[in-house]
Amino acid sequence: MYKLINITKFPPKPTTFDTKIENSQDFEKLIQKTLQFLNETSEKTVTLQHIQQKQQAVKDQIRSISESNSSQLFTLQLQYAFYSKAIQTLQKDLQKRQKLLEETVPNLMVRNIKKITFDTKNIQNELDQIQKDLDAIQKRMEAKEVEKERLELLGRKERAKTIENSLMLLEKKRQVLLDNKLVKLFELYAATLQKKETQKVFALQKQILDLAQNLYPTQVRENLKKLLTKLDIQILGKQATIKGATLQHVKEIIDLIWKEFNRPLFTINQTPISSLKLIIAFLILLFGYLIGSLYKKSIHKLAQSSHSITPSTKTLLSNIGYYTILIISFFVTLNVLGIDLSSIALIAGALSVGIGFGLQNIVSNFVSGLILMFERSIKIGDFVEIDEDLRGRISDIRMRSTTITTNDNIDVIVPNQDLIQNRVINWTMNDDIRRFRIPFGVAYGTDAKQVIKVIKDAVKTSGFGDIYEDYQRKTRVIMTGMGDSSVNFELLVWIKGKEALYPKRTTSRFLILIYEALNDNGIEIPFPQRDLHIKSIHTEVPISVHKSDHVN
Repeated sequence: MYKLINITKFPPKPTTFDTKIENSQDFEKLIQKTLQFLNETSEKTVTLQHIQQKQQAVKDQIRSISESNSSQLFTLQLQYAFYSKAIQTLQKDLQKRQKLLEETVPNLMVRNIKKITFDTKNIQNELDQIQKDLDAIQKRMEAKEVEKERLELLGRKERAKTIENSLMLLEKKRQVLLDNKLVKLFELYAATLQKKETQKVFALQKQILDLAQNLYPTQVRENLKKLLTKLDIQILGKQATIKGATLQHVKEIIDLIWKEFNRPLFTINQTPISSLKLIIAFLILLFGYLIGSLYKKSIHKLAQSSHSITPSTKTLLSNIGYYTILIISFFVTLNVLGIDLSSIALIAGALSVGIGFGLQNIVSNFVSGLILMFERSIKIGDFVEIDEDLRGRISDIRMRSTTITTNDNIDVIVPNQDLIQNRVINWTMNDDIRRFRIPFGVAYGTDAKQVIKVIKDAVKTSGFGDIYEDYQRKTRVIMTGMGDSSVNFELLVWIKGKEALYPKRTTSRFLILIYEALNDNGIEIPFPQRDLHIKSIHTEVPISVHKSDHVN
């Protein structure tokens, strides 16, 4: 009851802004009073919310209590009335404060901003000094924190408590300096607003609001933002304010995006890696890949227009340049990410054991590819034979594997390691001349010299343009043996050109030639036959032939 009477008789004294302002010092006091006013308003708003919650709780209790318990009911009703009166008083006070904030304070500040002379240079010097003091306090606090942790580890709790008290004093000094910084920023903002320097106005406004966010509750920052907007509109005008606020808002969005992209996602060897670094690294690698591909295409076009560049040289130049560009792009990417290459070397040394076991084949194929490119024992366009089932033309040599295109137009990927370690027959390493051995047979009783003469003459008159002869390489027909059913010969003929790369087709061509030549000259071509001799020891063995009517 006493509290209820007091709150009715002695309402809170309203805040006034009747201070006479004649210079920048008086305006600084006005700023301090305004900030204090905003903070008190925020506190009163929070108090109002708490009282409203309490009033609701008392109301719920009144509803639940029985009328028989009159003493407790009366007490709760008095308490509810007290809360109601307190809420009413606070609401009136907040309404008056809101009116002051929306009308009195902006008008008072605008009026004085226009007439007061501000020393901008002096204000900036004071801000710089405040920042130096803040930095010094921050360093002292960090040193104290380290000392406190050390004392706690040593078990010296009393000394650690003393350090903690020192930290509390330093924090209070820091808060005072931050308050002073906010006031000076506001004063510098007013001076810039007086000169109507729009960009600086909104940049300082952002600094003020950011600092207020760290010092005061959210409501204080929002009310302060409204106050600054009113000042902008009354001095700069609506159009300039909207334009400046929009530009500042865009800058804030850009800054926010920039900070988000620069936020570390993870670390590599104590080096923070952000989204922006990853995007730049990806673009560098993509750019390197595109440049490498363009270089490769340029070499291919140059090789097509120039007859002096062989296919193997084209592949060598294109692959070496392509992979060199990729490697350079990779190291530039590491540099952009901020990864120390010396640390990469240490990691590579640690991973060498893993490479020796897990990546042995890949590394071996890579080194083998380099050997093939530089040694040039196997080149693009060479016709090679790996085994009885695989022969074809080399169509591409890459770092890991080589592509062999068979005569059936089947591309076979062969690891480079196999071409280095295993035996490879290169049909066209130095030239495209190859000797073919065409076997054939004639019947027993045939004149061997006649056979040799007939076949040689047939080859001479065949008109085959790919037959090659010189003083060392001659077409020959030799006798190789006497078989079960035939006398065996071999035609040894040298073939030059692309037909040498098609052994089955070339062999078929000469077999047809031999077959026709033997037929034309009446030389019998044998087939497998066996003579059966029947010998009787005692008596004659009757032999009769019976003709069967049954046909299978």
